[in-house]
Amino acid sequence: MASSCPECGSPNMPKPQTIPATTETLERWQHLVTSNDTPAGAELAFIQSVVSDSGARLDYLDSEISRLQDRLDQLQGERTRLSAYHSLNTSILSPLRRMPPEILVQIFVWTLPTSHERSGDVYDTQRSPWTLAQVSSRWREIALSTPSLWSMIHITFPDDDDDEDEEEEDEDEEEHWHRDILQAQLQRSGTLNLKIQFYGCEQADSTEQLALFDLLSKHSARWEALNIQLSSALAPRLAQLRGRLPVLRRLWLQWDSEKSQVGIDSITCFKTAPSLVDAGVNNGSRFIPILVPAHQLTTYRLHGPWKMHLHVLELAPNIVEARIVADFDVDEAWPAPGAQAINLLHLQRLYVSNERMLDYLRTPRLADLCVQPVDEDLVVDSLDALFLRSACAPQRLYLKEISSTATTLAILKKYPFITTIALTFFKDGVDAMEAHLTMLTDVSECQHLREICFGALESMLIDYPLFLRMLKARRQSSLRAASFLAAEGPDPDPVTLVGLHELRDGGLDLRLQSDQQAQDCVTRWENGFVSHEGDD
Repeated sequence: MASSCPECGSPNMPKPQTIPATTETLERWQHLVTSNDTPAGAELAFIQSVVSDSGARLDYLDSEISRLQDRLDQLQGERTRLSAYHSLNTSILSPLRRMPPEILVQIFVWTLPTSHERSGDVYDTQRSPWTLAQVSSRWREIALSTPSLWSMIHITFPDDDDDEDEEEEDEDEEEHWHRDILQAQLQRSGTLNLKIQFYGCEQADSTEQLALFDLLSKHSARWEALNIQLSSALAPRLAQLRGRLPVLRRLWLQWDSEKSQVGIDSITCFKTAPSLVDAGVNNGSRFIPILVPAHQLTTYRLHGPWKMHLHVLELAPNIVEARIVADFDVDEAWPAPGAQAINLLHLQRLYVSNERMLDYLRTPRLADLCVQPVDEDLVVDSLDALFLRSACAPQRLYLKEISSTATTLAILKKYPFITTIALTFFKDGVDAMEAHLTMLTDVSECQHLREICFGALESMLIDYPLFLRMLKARRQSSLRAASFLAAEGPDPDPVTLVGLHELRDGGLDLRLQSDQQAQDCVTRWENGFVSHEGDD
């Protein structure tokens, strides 16, 4: 019987009985293992003894591995059970159990999808608030008893092209499931006002889109905000909302495609919404009049011919924020500015897609201005006339797709009250971007600038070392904050990144970002929110 190891208890392997080998035998063995020669009769006994001993050793090792594996499996099973038991008891001590429900609700609110997010499915129950009700009975109780978690409804219809092989019966079951889910969310929202995000799709089946929209329409008296993308089937359904939107305050309307606009002459249901103060429209490829109560508006974001804008602005004296995009009148002459400009006495934030629009307006309270130049040679004159006519001194200016550093420098030198400048560029504007970085590196000019923001609207090669040199130069003057936001693209090299971090550690309010959130932030610049301090 084999003896056991005193340390681990495993049986000792008997010593091998290999026939003793001479130097000559070993040399011959070395030759045999490195060639295909046939061993001589006298050599076979030695080779067979080696094979026998090594085979026995392998059997022994296999046996030991099996024994130890069994023991390991036993220990792992015990650990799994003990870990689960430990977790159960640890969870009893979790601070979440002692956290007041009102604090948990505030945390839950931060998990809700934002208005910018789109789901990949019609109704995504794999996101908050649905997932909150699946964590524990306490969380479920709190989630289901908090109507505010259910008052934001996101519905997105994806293109059906990828689902052509789906069985019709399955589609019917899914349609009923979506309706049941929506009905459940409407019930859980209680009597609270609703924020609706409904993205229709021209290519998707219209039957379910209309069914879900009709179900939502039954609760239109609670709609506070509506963000809707229309298809040709959905657009006519809006007529039934006329006179049924008593608390609607915010509206954004866009079209899924050019085909979606076919046969639609106008949309009038929002004209009588008594609480509507924020209206936005993207008319896509064809201008369709969307009537809104202009006299109530405080936020105006419409897309249409300049004559339409003139008519609405004359009826909208209370506007505080405006994004004016002129389109569909390329070949139509604009009317000459009247002797009396349109008075927008409360306007604080303004975006214009053509500098000539400024010739028609008077904005005494203007604080933030965004201009997308059409003729850069006219920008300074238009700004000069606006500032003089309005007696205003906006502190923040955003120039979208500007190419001429001469124009930018002339503006900054002429208007020292502009302390924040934001500049954005597309891929073909790399040279213009680098020229502006170089210009701003000269601190003998525009020493009044306190914040400088750059934005790249497409993937492009960004000269971060030049950006760093500009910041270091400007840091010696009055610069307090800076941003470089890119839709996508390479990050700064390690050396430049160290220099940027040193500036931030030295007190510069610096923001670098390269993702979709950066793109969303640049979009908000167009609405007048140039400073990055309030972005979230």
